[in-house]
Amino acid sequence: MNTLQLLPNRFKTIGWFIFLPSLILGLISLSGVINFEISLPVVYNSGFFSDENQGFLKTADIDLFPNFFGILIIIGGILVGFSKEKIEDEYISSLRLKSVFWSLIVSYSIVFILFVTVFGSLFLTVMILIMFLPLVLYVFRFNYLLLKK
Repeated sequence: MNTLQLLPNRFKTIGWFIFLPSLILGLISLSGVINFEISLPVVYNSGFFSDENQGFLKTADIDLFPNFFGILIIIGGILVGFSKEKIEDEYISSLRLKSVFWSLIVSYSIVFILFVTVFGSLFLTVMILIMFLPLVLYVFRFNYLLLKK
């Protein structure tokens, strides 16, 4: 009995083409090599670095590429991680469950370590990266277990 609602298998290939380049380019864009700011309307601007334009329905200057690649990492990761395999059975479902459990344990272990070791503005950057960690770890762990089978 398979009760997981998954995407069709064809989305997995598309997801890999989105996920891997976005992951690499996203990490590169965080280094500041690729930098392009634009002003976009947002629901709420907290004025992180300045108080002007603070409030609801304001504009914010946004570094385009880290946000763009972050969105693509999420889309690609979901397509890869939650698409059916060609043969989807209970064993694959158990691998999915083990991978999710493993990725959450590893992610929160890393978060715990970071809470007691990293402070200052680097902490914010690290927390941004940690947002993607459970999905990225799940995708790689699940596919590693599939290859190892």
